[in-house]
Parts: sequence; C-alpha cells; structure tokens
Amino acid sequence: MNIKNIRPNMECTLADGSEVKVLSVMADEINVKVEYLDSLDNPEIPVGDVREIPYEEIIGEIAGTHTEGLT
Repeated sequence: MNIKNIRPNMECTLADGSEVKVLSVMADEINVKVEYLDSLDNPEIPVGDVREIPYEEIIGEIAGTHTEGLT
C-alpha cells in the first residue's frame, strides 16, 4: 500500500479488524494519526481514542457498506 493514498477523514479498516478515521499523515510518512471508530475485540482501546499507528496497519478504505483494499 502506498502512503500517498492515505488522506485525512478517510475511514479505514486495520489489520486487527478495527475501524478508524484518519486524522493526519505524520511528517515522517511512516505513521498515521487515527481516531478509533470501532475497536472490536480490543477493550483496551476505547472508541474515540486517538493514536499514532504505522501506515502498514491500514489494510483498506471503508467505502459505503464494504472495505476497498488499498494494495
């Protein structure tokens, strides 16, 4: 996946199944600041939590009712 495809307000699925909204791509172009919309089976990550994650964790964009892969 190319980090250039990631943009603010994009809703995405992570490798662990969590759903996030991209807030920004960090200046290092390695990490992405996201807000968790649904953390599924990760009770230690509350909905609304903001974290920096490696962009490789993003596996697809949520588009309507399905996830569109970004590979």
